[in-house]
Amino acid sequence: MHPSITTIYGEPGTIKSSIAITWPKPIAFYDLESGGHRAWGFNELVEAGDITVRTFAVPHHSMITRYEKLSGYMEAWKALTSAMEADLQTFETVVWDTGTVVWALDRDAFLQEIQTDNPGRKQLQQIEYGEPNRRITELFNLSRAFQTNLVITHHETDEYITLLDPMGRPIVDENNRPVSVSTNNKVPEGFKHTVGLSDWVLRTTIAEVTKDGKVTPVPQATIDKSAYGLFLRRQVIDWPTYNKLVALASPPTPEGTA
Repeated sequence: MHPSITTIYGEPGTIKSSIAITWPKPIAFYDLESGGHRAWGFNELVEAGDITVRTFAVPHHSMITRYEKLSGYMEAWKALTSAMEADLQTFETVVWDTGTVVWALDRDAFLQEIQTDNPGRKQLQQIEYGEPNRRITELFNLSRAFQTNLVITHHETDEYITLLDPMGRPIVDENNRPVSVSTNNKVPEGFKHTVGLSDWVLRTTIAEVTKDGKVTPVPQATIDKSAYGLFLRRQVIDWPTYNKLVALASPPTPEGTA
């Protein structure tokens, strides 16, 4: 497979991190939730030198105060982006575990910048999301420029869409805020352009498979988006049969043309 950007999202416990570390080695693993060691074979790959773990001092929000003066986020964001620029030139693959945390860090770092000149500011305004969006997009573009795999795990969340009236205008509530409803679909939680900027998008689940009278939990990944064409969409991969993804990446040959 050509170097690509891959998003892997799903519920907790659906081996997102385990799938991520099957990408080409060596891997720089950005362990942003301190959960990398739970991935299958992770410690062995670290000991073998196939995985280099990157950790960052990501601050945490107050548990008792909704709005606070932020500190440490700008420094953590600078450390992460500096490491990314170096690692994309050195490693075959960079893994963000998770991209959900990277997006939150990006937003909070920018809010901290704003609070430097405006200490009373409590949150970003909608119009200000352009800069955090640009920063994340630049990291995606860097991975493409250096031809390095970027694999991003994400928590999943409900997808919402804005209700429109018959004229195509957003319906608003009594506070003049657009009204949204769930589509009953799941999407990666975090940066809203992740799917659009990714070459591959995989959703992980655990299936209950019955064989020889025994029920066995089998991790699966469903292809939501494929870099090799629409014919791969909705294909289900039983993990850890990663080679099946590589095999599927070749379109079927019409009879008589082989």
